[in-house]
Amino acid sequence: MEIEAEPHLLMAVLCQRAQQDQYGSFSVINVLEQLVAGTDDPNAPEEMPTFRLQANLVLVFASGDARGERTVTVTAVEPDGQRLAPVEQSISLLGEDHRATIISNLSLDIAKTGVYWFDVTLNQRPITRIPLRIGYERRSTQPWTNVI
Repeated sequence: MEIEAEPHLLMAVLCQRAQQDQYGSFSVINVLEQLVAGTDDPNAPEEMPTFRLQANLVLVFASGDARGERTVTVTAVEPDGQRLAPVEQSISLLGEDHRATIISNLSLDIAKTGVYWFDVTLNQRPITRIPLRIGYERRSTQPWTNVI
């Protein structure tokens, strides 16, 4: 039984924005590894209010010996282990140094602090996990006072 060749993962990242030009090169802007939601409002709740994360998820594969179609699946896992609905996309592998690039819009309601994981599989085989740590800070700022 011959084992099917798999591509090489070149990049897996969450970022504020990614863009690809007409020639295939792209830019990744503001890589997201951790976010701290914060407020100076003294009446802010003890628990972090839910907010919507808008970001891009970027995956880049080099074909290598791999050719043909593959299915890439990304599943978000919340800090408590709850798995969200997976998202799938097909990629075409052309062999050699040809790239398959996915730039996906990510819109996710964030309601918990801790590490969110984004599990990436290729044809249902684990490839990598992308972490994003979410924190929450309540700071009360003191107005300027004169010290005599």
